[in-house]
Amino acid sequence: MCLSKGTSAVQSALNEGILPNKTLGFIPTAGEPYENPYFVEESRQRLTKRGMTLVDLDITSESAAELSHKLDTVDGIYVAGGNTFYLLYQLLQKNLASVITQKVKTGLPYFGESAGAVLLAKSIEPAKPIDDPDDAPNLKTYEGLSLIDFFPLPHVGKEKYKLLFDKLIEANKDTIEIVQYTDEQAILTRDGRTYKILPSEVEAL
Repeated sequence: MCLSKGTSAVQSALNEGILPNKTLGFIPTAGEPYENPYFVEESRQRLTKRGMTLVDLDITSESAAELSHKLDTVDGIYVAGGNTFYLLYQLLQKNLASVITQKVKTGLPYFGESAGAVLLAKSIEPAKPIDDPDDAPNLKTYEGLSLIDFFPLPHVGKEKYKLLFDKLIEANKDTIEIVQYTDEQAILTRDGRTYKILPSEVEAL
């Protein structure tokens, strides 16, 4: 599931019973380059209010073995927003991108918010107009998790991003399908190819 800001669409997974213990491996890493990653804390609060138990995966400080073990104990993965390039770099440092990809391919539900959604694409390079690659100067590849065939573009409709989004869409419209969605929508896909857009309310805190 690709989220933008609203998290209420996660309830659909609860309703289907695919998160039986209501546990999510929560990855806040993409927010680390920001002085005040308040949006990560907001997501944490919204998920907790929905009854989820979050198991933090501190990619930058925990070992690859510790992180992999935690992923074995949860019902799903939730990757919060921030800088996609920094997020990918840190995951690659712990060889965790391939671990996550394999686990999702074998049935572990994945919920990606903003940068966490972009990470699912075959390439995160289209995000250059909206995320700063300089936050990950040593990143050698823009290859994402390659779990979806389209590029999810969150936060559509926010005026402050309009010019950047127009630039992104124009630069990539002939090479990849761009699926636009607002802060109060989510994209649900089960096979990485077909998808539907769901309402996903930004719940008050």
